[in-house]
Amino acid sequence: MRDLLRDTALLVSMLRQGGTTESVEKLRARCVELMHAFSTALEQRGFPADVRQDAEYAQCGLLDEAVLRCPTLKDRSSWEAHPLQVERFGKLDAGDHVFDRLAERMREAAPEVDLLECYAAVLGLGFMGRYAREDEAKRQALITTLNARLASLRPAATHTFLVERGGPRVTDWLCRLSPWGIAALAGIAAVTVYLIWAHALNAQLAQLVRSASSVQP
Repeated sequence: MRDLLRDTALLVSMLRQGGTTESVEKLRARCVELMHAFSTALEQRGFPADVRQDAEYAQCGLLDEAVLRCPTLKDRSSWEAHPLQVERFGKLDAGDHVFDRLAERMREAAPEVDLLECYAAVLGLGFMGRYAREDEAKRQALITTLNARLASLRPAATHTFLVERGGPRVTDWLCRLSPWGIAALAGIAAVTVYLIWAHALNAQLAQLVRSASSVQP
């Protein structure tokens, strides 16, 4: 499931760095497209309805928060008046609901591991929710507990790549790479760039599952 969040991870990383000057309308359309693609892919993979709903709401809450925390966002009040979660789910409680559902899922005797990895990716991408007004240590403790649970369920996950870290990052050059530049590449060069891009984003999200506790919001 986490691989389906690749494009979401890229957008969130860009927003947190102030790497967008899009209008609110264009940014909203982009987010809606990401949510629709995620929902469709989850359904195609056969995840149960309750799992899909939890994952989709977590993605939606992450996007809302990332947009509102973007330092270059124009017309912030417009987004605050019409957040994605209200438009998509008819409620405004992602900051609490995501963590409540995560706690419930972690208590399950046989939890949906893909969903837990989705939550780990969302937290690794900096989702704060109610912890924006509480002690960050509590959020980090939750991340540590989640990672330990995942390690016991999937000990074979060994990818190592961070979305948030100091110095040069793969996302830095991804943000500067234009679609026209990709289109201009010929033959094998274009294929090579595409494969490198996809591999890097998959590795980023895999590491979020194991190393979210080292990511600072």
